[in-house]
Amino acid sequence: MIRAALLLTALSLFACNGCNGDGNAPPATGPVGSGAQTAPSGSAVAVTSPAAGGETVIHAEDDGRTFDVARGSAVTFKLAGNAGTGFQWSPAGVDPNVLAQQGDRAQELSSQTPGAPKVDVFHFLANAPGTTVVEMDLKRPWGNQPPGRVVHVTVKVH
Repeated sequence: MIRAALLLTALSLFACNGCNGDGNAPPATGPVGSGAQTAPSGSAVAVTSPAAGGETVIHAEDDGRTFDVARGSAVTFKLAGNAGTGFQWSPAGVDPNVLAQQGDRAQELSSQTPGAPKVDVFHFLANAPGTTVVEMDLKRPWGNQPPGRVVHVTVKVH
């Protein structure tokens, strides 16, 4: 049931390429299905990773949420954008002692067509107990313009 819902959500995102109006701006949201939960009051609820060696996947919709993860587990950011616009996600303000980045940004492309939906992927390792606020900025890597979008999540490693 969850897979069917994720598939329908993904298909609607791909079908809506360019729905932003100007065709150049990055999409406001990415795929749904991080496993995060929201309390009825709308406040963020901590999400716990299954165990050491597990993986927690975080999307742009998780902005403002807190994630509890086990030491040694993987934390993966999958953030949607459009290829060819120049906008890309980049991490900022991560405490590398708590959450160590593993490699560079990777991309999952839906097609090779310019402007096609893409997902920027960042892999982190929950390295040591502690708390870090992760800021992910969506911006062009050139110029001095402020980010088009910023996502903040708190990761608590136990």
